[in-house]
Amino acid sequence: MKHFSLYFLIGILFVFIQSSVLPLFFSPNLRPNLILIFVLYLGLSESTNRAIIAGLLLGAIQDSFCGHSLGLYVSVYLIIVISTRVLSEQMNTESSALLLVLIAGGTILQNLLVAVFLSILADTEPVLRILLPAIPQQLLANLLSSALFLFLLFRFQRLVGQRPGLAGLIYQSKYHGL
Repeated sequence: MKHFSLYFLIGILFVFIQSSVLPLFFSPNLRPNLILIFVLYLGLSESTNRAIIAGLLLGAIQDSFCGHSLGLYVSVYLIIVISTRVLSEQMNTESSALLLVLIAGGTILQNLLVAVFLSILADTEPVLRILLPAIPQQLLANLLSSALFLFLLFRFQRLVGQRPGLAGLIYQSKYHGL
């Protein structure tokens, strides 16, 4: 429960930063999607149940704070978490490169899902013309911010201690090298 409360607070902080602080400094196409990065990270490093619940809650929070169609990001993040969990069972989740590749794929998948859901459910055809050309800029912003996120995680790993199962961080037990 302690981890879940921490994830919830980090998610609220990321929603606040994404909806209030980042618009002051970046254009709409160059804003990193911190919630997507966090959902992908949780999908890699947490259990399926925790990752799904966190993805649903963070999607609902993003819908209520900065979304215009209620339930849009809930369904998008649910699909992304399930896809990440399916992929994480087949791959080494301690790989930093895997996290960056999943962030790139998650960014593309999120933009495509949002475009498809809005064009089908909300009957807004111009959304495709707006979202699809913005994918390369969004991809660059997400990859740069996730690289910074990994760098900070590596720095704080020494202070907090090493925990097995964290995506992008190699866990070495006390018996490593013996």
